[in-house]
Amino acid sequence: MCGRYTITQDLAELEKLVRFICKIADFKPRYNIAPRSRVPVLVWENGQNVLKEMRWGLIPSWAKDETIGDKLTNARAETITEKPSYRKPFEKQRCLIPADGFYEWQAMSTGKQPFWFSRKNRGFFCIAGLWEKWHRPHREGELGLDDTGPGLDQIVESFTIITTTPNQMVAKVHDRMPVILGPEHYSWWLEPKFEPEFLKTLLRPYPANDMDCRSVSKQVNSAKFDGPECLG
Repeated sequence: MCGRYTITQDLAELEKLVRFICKIADFKPRYNIAPRSRVPVLVWENGQNVLKEMRWGLIPSWAKDETIGDKLTNARAETITEKPSYRKPFEKQRCLIPADGFYEWQAMSTGKQPFWFSRKNRGFFCIAGLWEKWHRPHREGELGLDDTGPGLDQIVESFTIITTTPNQMVAKVHDRMPVILGPEHYSWWLEPKFEPEFLKTLLRPYPANDMDCRSVSKQVNSAKFDGPECLG
């Protein structure tokens, strides 16, 4: 699985990989992004790439409450067309999750040791994902950011990360890794005109020869730590 990742660089660096309209007013580097976080996600909107914030942990449109998102942080590439939660988003609601590293853990005699995987140049890459829109029922006495009056629902946009079998480097630590797409495939993944069956061929391990790995601080084990010390 992919349970944590990082965005330690300015989002302007992402434009070296892909052009987009940014709808995020203020973003600070993140060193330990955990599920339920609101983070930058690239989607296809009105004929262009748009960078906006979404909640990590996909909440299906038919869900009764948002807690189901805690179980849908990752989607296995092998069964993505079989699961009801992912079937519709895979057809028309695909997204890219910008990152510059992700964590995996290895069990050792001293406890679980976290490792940080990145590209060799430590630059941005994009992870394949799916997104969904859920209408959260309005709670009496509550006024959310997306509400305009009593009795109206609040729209929650959320996403899941697609995982696949690991490459030779990641396999030394874990049996899954996030699907990292090359820039040449970004438009194919985002634009709804491409057929899902064709896109499934992109859901494969990223080449190990373009990746780096190093052990990092066990502070990463706790989501409350989210500073540069996590990579120490």
